[in-house]
Amino acid sequence: MAETLKSARRRHEENWFARFAPETMPGIDIGCGCNGTANALDALNGSFRRWDTSLGDGDATFMAGVADESFFTVYASHLLEHLPDPVTALKHWYRILMRGGHLIVCVPHRDLYEKRRELPSLWNPDHKTFWLPELGAARGDDPPHTRGLADVLAEALPDAELVLLRVLDEGFHDPGPQQHSHGEYSIEAIVQKP
Repeated sequence: MAETLKSARRRHEENWFARFAPETMPGIDIGCGCNGTANALDALNGSFRRWDTSLGDGDATFMAGVADESFFTVYASHLLEHLPDPVTALKHWYRILMRGGHLIVCVPHRDLYEKRRELPSLWNPDHKTFWLPELGAARGDDPPHTRGLADVLAEALPDAELVLLRVLDEGFHDPGPQQHSHGEYSIEAIVQKP
């Protein structure tokens, strides 16, 4: 659905790329949706290394063969919900992040994208978790497969600084429970490695 592309104009207007994903610094786009080509239509930018199983890369959870602290920006959009162990994936994504760099994670918002509280997903049977910005202790009524992105980041990366946590809903319009919005329906979290 080109989720990264949906955010490009807004990110340029916010000076987001210069702050979090400068093309002049080494970066990696994990799960870029390359479909077997290095020229992904939904890649974050042209200078970043693309990591995708369709390119013959390994499992995105472990990032085997990628050296520690290799990238200033580590970006993963709409991938975490597909992985059986998001905590381990976040630890490895953070492992390959340089000190002072940013890990950027985007996931579909459960109530904007899924529009339901129980698995399976109506839109993607490979989804293993649903996501909200955070759950906290007060959200004990959510099903066990709904996770809070801020909560999981805190569990996986206790020394990281959460720089930004927000709902991306520009252009969102709910056309009903059986259709997607053409706008954004994601949660974006950015952490910095001290």
